Amino acid sequence: MKKNLLLSIIGSVALTFSFAVAKPPKYILKNTIKNLGPMVKELNKECHYYEKYITYITPYQLKQWMKENKDFTIVDVRSVDEMKAGEIDWPDYDEYPRGVVDIYAAMGVFKPNRKYVFVCATGHRAVLAGGELVKWFGFKKKNIYVLRGGINGWLNSGYYVVNKITEFGGFKGLKKVGPVKKPIVLDQF
Repeated sequence: MKKNLLLSIIGSVALTFSFAVAKPPKYILKNTIKNLGPMVKELNKECHYYEKYITYITPYQLKQWMKENKDFTIVDVRSVDEMKAGEIDWPDYDEYPRGVVDIYAAMGVFKPNRKYVFVCATGHRAVLAGGELVKWFGFKKKNIYVLRGGINGWLNSGYYVVNKITEFGGFKGLKKVGPVKKPIVLDQF
């Protein structure tokens, strides 16, 4: 009896220790950008380069942050039309298409000590935008996150987005769009 108890305790301690020292799996963007011409290889290479400047956050972790009401801003860097299709429902949600993030950063819109979660369709544009804040504008890596898998990953994890419904170009309201039943892809990157 004592021997079994001792073995059980040793096993529990060993298991606890292995979880404590185990590193989380490293996430790396897949080369999913396709059929966009000869510069695709260079674009993928640039995305991989900027990954060292950001920290990934999974859809589950982001949902936990939201439940805990953490202080952060979601920055959506998709095109305006993509943003209209659906956004993550969070009060501090900014929309800056990828091509203008550095301009707004130079104007001081982004605050260095604030936490930002960059979002695009799959994560590629978000990595570039967030990585540039760290590399070129001196932001701390610990404050710049990229949603792993982007909006596609968010939806495929079973979370919803809100959709801006417009009528003749005017704001009509928000509509909750439920979880998807099969994997969804809104954009190639």
